Amino acid sequence: MNLQLIKTLSERTKIPLTLISSHIGMSTQNLHRCIRENKIEAGVLEKIAKVLGVSVACFFDENQPGTIIGNQNQVNNGLGQQILMSPDQREIENLKELLKEKERFIQHLLNQNK
Repeated sequence: MNLQLIKTLSERTKIPLTLISSHIGMSTQNLHRCIRENKIEAGVLEKIAKVLGVSVACFFDENQPGTIIGNQNQVNNGLGQQILMSPDQREIENLKELLKEKERFIQHLLNQNK
């Protein structure tokens, strides 16, 4: 696993670690510790990948520590190239996912009350 890639992607996408940590509900200091120790919970790594707009698989491509290729808008996610979205586009996609999640939760609550 290569958690140093979080810092690299943060710099390339211009999404500061402070913003990433706030989106995932973790202190910036704790995120730095996780990166430094190269240890993190799977669920937290999934959230980070979502914020950065990459596949979780890109953090596990240990044979190629430099997984960033091409220009700053392309990342090798271990399955081919993936174009990163702008921060605004990523935020829109995240908000859409939150709306879907809330709708599923509402449906679940409605089904429980029947």
